[in-house]
Amino acid sequence: MRSESKKAENLFRQQRDAWRRAYEDAHSVRERFPTLEHLVLDLTFTDVTGFGTYSPQKRSLSASAKAFFAFACPRTLCLDGGFDLDPIILTMVDADRLTSTGVLQCHGYVDPSRAENARCLLQLQYRLQARYDAAQASRSSQRTPA
Repeated sequence: MRSESKKAENLFRQQRDAWRRAYEDAHSVRERFPTLEHLVLDLTFTDVTGFGTYSPQKRSLSASAKAFFAFACPRTLCLDGGFDLDPIILTMVDADRLTSTGVLQCHGYVDPSRAENARCLLQLQYRLQARYDAAQASRSSQRTPA
């Protein structure tokens, strides 16, 4: 029993280390999205099973912040889960959209066995709000070949 506990502890440690390395390797918002001046992420979590309650989060990112938009699942015992807003933000910025809303579901596991019936399934409702640098946006559009 003790070795199973140690194995689970190692899995959680590896997961935390992977998130930390990915964050450290991320470029700044300015480097990835030169026209994006500010981004606000409103995140609300819903446990459809009713088992837990999780606090909403609000993140405000300036151009100098890390452009890291993946978030670990707030459920403490979730393995291989989380939420990746990167493709959503990429699409939003490419289209110069000011807002984006939607729902993502965590596909992690709440048991190290990773049995299908042990899926996390926590939901993330997100609302993203972007502010663009008008001067930078016009310079970028002028460089676009005809």
